[in-house]
Amino acid sequence: MKRDKSLMADILKTLSSFGTSYGDVEKIQSNLTAQNTPPELILHHLRLLHDRGLVAVDIHQFWRVSDQGYDVLDAGNDLNAPASQTDTTKARGFDN
Repeated sequence: MKRDKSLMADILKTLSSFGTSYGDVEKIQSNLTAQNTPPELILHHLRLLHDRGLVAVDIHQFWRVSDQGYDVLDAGNDLNAPASQTDTTKARGFDN
């Protein structure tokens, strides 16, 4: 499965539109620009966003934008920034 940065950007923007609510894959899917995106493709790209520290997830698989994710959104949703600009040394676990 290939990485789709425009889908990643759309997912990040969609999650931010939920405000303080978390979103599961189904909620994200129904709010994406392309609503026919398969759930497994959304989940794969959520995990890629999580790898970058742009989203966080809780134990029930509900997702939210992280502080770094909001920084990317504030910078015009530029996912092309080199990975070295983000702190990848932090553990990426589950929200409690």
